[in-house]
Amino acid sequence: MSEQKRYASCDESLEDVFLAAAEGRDEASGQIASILRFADPRDSSQWDPAVRTFWQSSLDLVVDKIDPGQLRAGDCQLLESIPLSGFDSILIRDRLGAYMKHVFRHYRDPAGLLDAIGVRDSRLALAVVHLRYQILQQVKPGAFCYDRQFGLGTIVTLDDIANDVIIQFERRHTVPLRQFMDNFIVVKDLSLLHSLLCGKSAGILKPSTFADDILGSLIAQAPFADDLGQRLLVPKVLTEEQYVSFVRGDLPFSTVTSSTTTPATPTMTTAPALNAYSEQWDASRSLLELSERLKSLSTLEIESQPNLGNVAGILQNSAGRPEQADKFALCLALLHKMAGPLLPWLNEVLVGMAEKAVVWQHAATYAAVTDKLPGKLLPFWLRATSVAMGNDYLAAQTLLLPVRLWSQVEKILSEASEHHVLVAKVIERLKAGKPSADVLYWVWKSDQQQLKDAYLGDAHLLFKTLNHDVNGSYLKAQRDLKHLLLDDEKFQRQVMQGGKHDAVLALVRCAKRMTLLDASDRQSLLVKIVRHYPQFIHDVEERHHSVQRRAVGKMTSVRSFNQRRQELEELINTLIPANIKAIEEARALGDLRENSEYKYAKEQQVFLANRRAELEESLHGTVVTDFRDVVVKDAAVPGSTIVLRHHDGGERQYHLLGLFDSNPEQGMISYDAPLGKMLLGCAPQDELELPSGEKATVVSVNRLSDDLLALLSEGN
Repeated sequence: MSEQKRYASCDESLEDVFLAAAEGRDEASGQIASILRFADPRDSSQWDPAVRTFWQSSLDLVVDKIDPGQLRAGDCQLLESIPLSGFDSILIRDRLGAYMKHVFRHYRDPAGLLDAIGVRDSRLALAVVHLRYQILQQVKPGAFCYDRQFGLGTIVTLDDIANDVIIQFERRHTVPLRQFMDNFIVVKDLSLLHSLLCGKSAGILKPSTFADDILGSLIAQAPFADDLGQRLLVPKVLTEEQYVSFVRGDLPFSTVTSSTTTPATPTMTTAPALNAYSEQWDASRSLLELSERLKSLSTLEIESQPNLGNVAGILQNSAGRPEQADKFALCLALLHKMAGPLLPWLNEVLVGMAEKAVVWQHAATYAAVTDKLPGKLLPFWLRATSVAMGNDYLAAQTLLLPVRLWSQVEKILSEASEHHVLVAKVIERLKAGKPSADVLYWVWKSDQQQLKDAYLGDAHLLFKTLNHDVNGSYLKAQRDLKHLLLDDEKFQRQVMQGGKHDAVLALVRCAKRMTLLDASDRQSLLVKIVRHYPQFIHDVEERHHSVQRRAVGKMTSVRSFNQRRQELEELINTLIPANIKAIEEARALGDLRENSEYKYAKEQQVFLANRRAELEESLHGTVVTDFRDVVVKDAAVPGSTIVLRHHDGGERQYHLLGLFDSNPEQGMISYDAPLGKMLLGCAPQDELELPSGEKATVVSVNRLSDDLLALLSEGN
């Protein structure tokens, strides 16, 4: 297949393949991927410029048609093949991001994942992004990694909420995922070096191929040092003398390894030594040291009287330091877990630190720290918080946590017969009209039927909550709540209050007019509404024409027309020539693959060309008016001021104007905007249903004020 259609065969047959791929034919996408993989040269920057231009535009066409939510096999093959070919664009990066989220679909912070890989960072070439993507595939528990400062370590876990890699060196270290990508070298799973580090036989290696064999086992963005092989193998696998002897060719590798003991994996510290070390928990010199020692203990009991004053001093000195909030919470949870007879002392320390501790004085810090704590330690941390700050504080802060953690708080409050405190905090948040998805999900799962009837029957509140931008652990409740809205009949009936007409209408309006749902989900929900309550089919299918509308041609004010014309002139006379010069200067720097200035200039070229076309199209055929000759009789026309009375009794003034005249902060609305279309043709006493679903009454329709007319005619 790739022999029949080569990358340079820019004929109609290759065009047909691209068109077929754009139409969704999977085999065509796979065929394009195959051509890219076997192209010679692979790097498109070495292709004939005309061929490269043809491929870039064709790939953009195909990639634009890929559905990020439903990636097919051919789409995946194509997206895998593009990064190493040198093609790049905003569209390609967007779909690559969707593909990577699909590959790592169990990663709980997709935005953090893409940031670490760098797919949205235009400063990183896609070849580098692809390398980082391959590195991430190797980041798993038990994998070996190397850092020049700490040496050889073992990956313990990847925290996919905090976007941290936890690595065991002599002590555990937590490294931000993006920093790990930049600086660490990872040993590939099942590679030759991986086998050696695990103490398995690797056959006979030859000094002549040794360097290549070792480097082939590694993957990293960081450069490889000349002595990297020695750093990795000495002393875990070989002594320094054995390593030097092998490199000189004095001994084959199999002989060298047979005389050595089985290499240890880098857990670094033997059990007896660790126990002896951790028994001195009360003699720790810092919070970090205290946390490391406490992790390995099952009890705080020691032979002598513990030095509690030293531990209390460490905690008090660390309480006010934001950068130590994580370790502070971890230490308190561990101490509370193992306190036993020392619990009265610990409770006294907790109360004494309450007003000073950053973790309790800053709500966002408390939520972030609590969310990251291991599940087994969470109850002890929450109990420590309850002792220090009281149950009222604990309940209030719970509303900032992911709902999966709420059950632990409910247990603590129930034991104190204070579960009602959490319910009261939830009600306060609901009355304020600013609940999170976690709050609404808890209401649904709770036995508080009155809360369900009062707040889950408010479709507008539900849709507004689901439209909030959230990330990390908070995504789960939002996704679960949306899933309930779309697929759970019991939940849908609750939102519609068992079939009350107003509640059904509210859900229909929100589904149709708010941006939460795509076309498919919207249609599915409307069908289910009719299935549950067939008597409301006419409300679902209604088409409101309560106000007579009149067609309006393209028109705008003198002021807006002049502003757009000036922008177009600046594009043509200044910005586009400057961009052409920038492209030439960037091209002169050489090596377009790693030339971020060139890529940025090319992206700007596309943007400026699109903006120029948009401005020329918008100005073509547009009639310019100053609205002074507009006659306002009984109905609103462009050039009218309309006063609406909203459902809360408040009145607001809107100025219905032409294209490009919108300025919502000043009440200026284009007749082509959703609200403008609603206002066009309205008359006093008309009842309007605004795009938000809110109802309003037209109070008056008048001509524009002289001041506004003067503003709109500026430049005439």
